[in-house]
Amino acid sequence: MIDIKKDSLYEALAGCCLQLRLTGKEELQLETSADFLFPADFVGFAGHFPGNPILPAIVQLAVVRFLMERALGQGVVPAFYQKIKFKGQIRPGDLVTVKIAIKNHGVKRGGKFSLSRPDGETIAGGLVEFAFFDQ
Repeated sequence: MIDIKKDSLYEALAGCCLQLRLTGKEELQLETSADFLFPADFVGFAGHFPGNPILPAIVQLAVVRFLMERALGQGVVPAFYQKIKFKGQIRPGDLVTVKIAIKNHGVKRGGKFSLSRPDGETIAGGLVEFAFFDQ
């Protein structure tokens, strides 16, 4: 069993994040995106699978949370995910764009997210709702 602590994964994700864009931030809505490049030694590939590394779905969802926290400047907890589809694989050296469009629903924010390749091919996507906490 591999023990990946949030801090070590987030530290590694920070190193993979090439560019963060905040395209719209209003009181009731947030739109953000970022480009990520995952090197072969990225901790998220550890053990999944030796000799044929693929970024696990749970790490892809951690990337969505990481981006949301960076865009808002505060901690969030995923309250639920819905209608998630994983359509492609992320391998070492892949460039991935993560997009989030979130609307404010009081103490929670929810909306759509997607991970895609530079050519526009969707790797994953779905709906997410986040609750907030103090870091």
